[in-house]
Amino acid sequence: MTRSAVIPGLHDRVSELFQAGTGTRRVSVREGYGLWASSYDSDPNPLLALEERELELLLPGTRHKDAIDLGCGTGRWMRKLLSRGVRSVVGVDLTPQMLARAAQDGRLGRRLVQGDCLALPFRSHGADVIVCSFTLGHVPDVVAAAHEIARVARPEAEVFISDLHPEAQANGWRCAFRCEGRSFEIGGHPHARAHVHETFRSAGFRLRRSLDAFIGEPERHIFVRGGKDAWFEAAKTVPAVAVEHFILDARPGARVRGNRRRPLHCAC
Repeated sequence: MTRSAVIPGLHDRVSELFQAGTGTRRVSVREGYGLWASSYDSDPNPLLALEERELELLLPGTRHKDAIDLGCGTGRWMRKLLSRGVRSVVGVDLTPQMLARAAQDGRLGRRLVQGDCLALPFRSHGADVIVCSFTLGHVPDVVAAAHEIARVARPEAEVFISDLHPEAQANGWRCAFRCEGRSFEIGGHPHARAHVHETFRSAGFRLRRSLDAFIGEPERHIFVRGGKDAWFEAAKTVPAVAVEHFILDARPGARVRGNRRRPLHCAC
């Protein structure tokens, strides 16, 4: 029996917690996050809290390293990486409204660029650490994304990918939110974990760790704050977030010329 089956009969209820409800309008990534941007940082979100709790334990020492935040949104992970002493960090996101919110933090303004994970606007071999938080599930072509990430990464770079867990998606959990009294669901491109693992392996990465993260006591207060404390016990039974940790192999011939110790910046 999997942990997600411990409390049978409650999955329909907990699924409602992560759905926007009846009358939901399905929107594109750009439109959806554009609408969500103004409240993204203030909406209680146990999935983000869980991801931060688990992923921060996996991050390596980052002092004097160069980092990229793919799908940076409002700059949540950029701020965390700066607090950990990275040498440089840049963030890329598809949505202008999210980038505008991130730019309100004066530390981030010049570190942000609008772009697509399938055509990253960065020079090759420039990053030691790459975070891709709740982003890959919105990318239609995971093969192209993996090769782009490999291109901008230095040999032995560490890549951390988090997303809504496939089992949570199978139980009806969605990327959904409310804005001005209306319900929205952001369209996605779910990728099987085995496919993600094989795709990144083919792009030159080795998988160091694959983690199933469950909501736990540290997230209880978020349910209470959102008036959803009755859903907490059911939510704990479903693997909520999948986290993958890859390392780019230091292959012969992959030596970086010229910019190995230059700070990251846009290639355009």
